[in-house]
Amino acid sequence: MGNKNLKLTKLALALGLTVGLTGCFSDNDNDVTITPPDPGGEQTVVVPPTAVELADGGFVITVTDSLGAPLPDGTSVEVIFNSSVDGLQTASGTAIAVTNTANDPYNTNTTGSFSYTVDGIAADTTKTFSFTVQSADFLSNTAEVSIGSGETLTEVVRLTARNFTSTDIPVVAETKALAELNADVTVEYSATGGLDLGDATEITLPVNVGSEQAEKAVGGAEVILPNGTEFVQANGEPLQSAPALTVAYFANEATAVEGGADSAATDQTSSLDAFPGGLNLAVADGGESVEGNFTTGGFVAIELVNEQGEKVKSFGEGKSIKVAMKVDKTTRTPCPTIQQDGESIADAANRGFTEAGVCKESALVNEPALVQVGQIFPVWSYEESNGQWSFESFGVVADDGNADSTTYNVEVEVDHLSYWNLDFFAQRGCNISSFNIVDSDGEPSTRFTSVQLLTNSYRFDAQPWNRAALNRATFRNPPRFDVEVRVLENNVNVLDGVQGDTGPAVDNTAAVYSGALCDLNGLTLQLTPTENVEVVTKPVSTFAVCSNNDDADQGADPVLSPTTVQLYRGAVLANNLQDSYYGSEFNIELDSGVEYTFRFFNTFTNTWETQVETGSTDALSLNMLTQCDTQTVTGVTGGN
Repeated sequence: MGNKNLKLTKLALALGLTVGLTGCFSDNDNDVTITPPDPGGEQTVVVPPTAVELADGGFVITVTDSLGAPLPDGTSVEVIFNSSVDGLQTASGTAIAVTNTANDPYNTNTTGSFSYTVDGIAADTTKTFSFTVQSADFLSNTAEVSIGSGETLTEVVRLTARNFTSTDIPVVAETKALAELNADVTVEYSATGGLDLGDATEITLPVNVGSEQAEKAVGGAEVILPNGTEFVQANGEPLQSAPALTVAYFANEATAVEGGADSAATDQTSSLDAFPGGLNLAVADGGESVEGNFTTGGFVAIELVNEQGEKVKSFGEGKSIKVAMKVDKTTRTPCPTIQQDGESIADAANRGFTEAGVCKESALVNEPALVQVGQIFPVWSYEESNGQWSFESFGVVADDGNADSTTYNVEVEVDHLSYWNLDFFAQRGCNISSFNIVDSDGEPSTRFTSVQLLTNSYRFDAQPWNRAALNRATFRNPPRFDVEVRVLENNVNVLDGVQGDTGPAVDNTAAVYSGALCDLNGLTLQLTPTENVEVVTKPVSTFAVCSNNDDADQGADPVLSPTTVQLYRGAVLANNLQDSYYGSEFNIELDSGVEYTFRFFNTFTNTWETQVETGSTDALSLNMLTQCDTQTVTGVTGGN
């Protein structure tokens, strides 16, 4: 339980005075009889708040910009669930209501964070919710959450502004009116005639990663709109006015990994963190759902939207646009397949891939190979409405004619708009890989660590706030290809080794496991000792507290009530998030003397609140203020 502050209300002070005069009600020095005050009369009493009912689990969706910082103040953000919302509730336990034509108002706010609870989770099962996050000035993104009974998770979703460039992350986005694309081309548009460029054959919008990113990533994309292109909405109706074109390119950071995986591992501004739906996924292959992993050659988001908000989905029957992508020459593939002289693209692809773009077992190699000219590169598109990647076609890696270039070219025809991605999809190596994490003394770890999987063109970070337990890591789609495994604490690798004969030995020095993730299943990873850091346990409780206590004669005591709590080491930034909790009482281990921010959701006002505390053993009460009901009673003799 947390500390409670003792307050003397007006009634309590009055009663205390009455007790103090008890001995004076008989004759006094003046032989005057004093009549005691009447304890009766009407008094206003605050009715205690009703605690929220504890659900089976809870999760938070936190939305940030590309760099992990909060979106600008006042930015409206909407979450659209693409899956069933069965069991999904608000933080206070009200079922989320979503129809084909209306979203629940709870799913839109200007804080960029959404707190949900989940009920009806059967034992040893999970519920999965996939969703799209959108905001007017940003490109939308998607993710999913799988939550089991008693679990609390946070999913951080990064949005990219429609005009964006940074020296910190290899992501670039630009939005232009069609008339601005080529200065020497006159652009006209009509709903009936489509795009009219006069004598010109096409207009283009290129975007490229800046040279300042050369040690981390190279690449870019160019969207080419042919003369006569039609702009058709998802409902089949043409746009009524000309749209603006947005192109955003996300590099695969192959250069960074090839140049030094240690520095790439600790870089917290990875473009791969913005990959829609993540690189661990399921795709359709021959009528079946196949689980596995992407290694990406880079991906591009394309949007055409006019001032009325009408969005282009396709380009008219039989028509398409071109997307030319620059692929980092240090990109690697797990299923190298090269088109031979005189061989068709289809015949070459058939040797290494299924018809659905999945790497064939016979083509997979344990050590991914560098891409080359003539390499078959599958092209995928992303459908936001269901959160699914779909295979589109096979591209071919081509030389760009510059011997000093750091990139190859892959050009594809696209007949609809979405995220477009050059990807090799390999089926997972095993059904699951789950391993224990212990501290240097062999005890289950309580440290806020992330488990990172890294290789060329692939990255996945299992953060403490989206894992079910700090002393265990479970991967449901372990890659078939080898990966490097690190355990990061405050952005420093603290993996000592693997107990037993697999991987680096435990010797009190930091190490990296390199090999098949499936080989770690059932094993134990041990961490290096902490450096003279005193760890303390802080009791934390969440209370419903009546905000109108001081306005009444008798207030109500605080009531324990469950909510979601996020713990940040320092300021509220995605990279500082340590863990998340759901309930009303927690014991949290913290570094002594370090400043933390507790961010908690007031389930009574649907607002986020913060409280800054230093790591100590002092009990902490997080109070959710709420306006409580009152009642008028007669003969009250007590107070708070």
